[in-house]
Amino acid sequence: MKLNTTPRVLYYHIVADKFPEIYPYGISVSNFFKQLGQLKRRRYKFRSLSEILANPKRFNDKDLALSFDDGFSANYPVLIYLCKEYNIKPTVFLIGKCVDNKEMAWNHKLLLMKRYCSLAKLSAEINKYVPGATISTLFSRIEMSEKDEITDAIWNEVMPFSQSNYLQKHKPFLSLTQIQSLQKAGVDFGIHSWSHPDFGRLNYSEAYTELDLCFTQNEELSLSFKRYFAYPYGRPAQKDIETKLIKNFQLLATFGISYGLGDNRLPYTRWQRIKMDSSKLVNREQFLVMPWLRSIKALRYNFQ
Repeated sequence: MKLNTTPRVLYYHIVADKFPEIYPYGISVSNFFKQLGQLKRRRYKFRSLSEILANPKRFNDKDLALSFDDGFSANYPVLIYLCKEYNIKPTVFLIGKCVDNKEMAWNHKLLLMKRYCSLAKLSAEINKYVPGATISTLFSRIEMSEKDEITDAIWNEVMPFSQSNYLQKHKPFLSLTQIQSLQKAGVDFGIHSWSHPDFGRLNYSEAYTELDLCFTQNEELSLSFKRYFAYPYGRPAQKDIETKLIKNFQLLATFGISYGLGDNRLPYTRWQRIKMDSSKLVNREQFLVMPWLRSIKALRYNFQ
């Protein structure tokens, strides 16, 4: 029996030759296009996410969609180039509060504090607000509803400048003008939550608010967004919560990094994405192996 494979969705954070302080991780422009060239030589075809989601059964594991998380302005030149020179239409998932450099997410604040503050001073402040916590364990030690309040309080104690001054000076996120320009070029936009929490730790009311704030803002700014939602950290909400979110927001697809039976194929709405902007072996393993393992799971299920 032939195994039916499914399209793959790849995601990046930053493709640039100079990474911003707010998120100093990613892949260089040359390595990114080298990656695309290797994929094209191996006969992979680049599709838009909306094209795949319109009819997933038309495509297989040789069809790829590109996506970018967080909405960093450093990606703007590459996104434009992909559309105009490569005819590749990526999807960008934006953090709602970061649009147009109005605010930054809690994890970005912590990265900046690690850069501008001594480890001893930052550790002491973290311990003051969350006794026993460290820089690496802070996120797991606090409630998601407290993450911004606590990181803001620590920022005010240790940083030499305000968040608003930093955002206006560096403008790390896409502006409204850039978003509109990208949309005209063919880039689609989706939701990546309002404040970048771990949805696996949210109750329904908290999860609802995270999406509602995004869609409300999009309407107020007259921005056209797809009904796609990419989970921060790739960690999905509990199944009953996800089901309610899909129904109430009419989501066409949700994206995570966990692998389960039925993902990436109708009538299910959950899709898997593969992180491609680092050199970790797990990325290559996911890219090469997981679609086949998913198909084997489905095959075994059908024989039961």
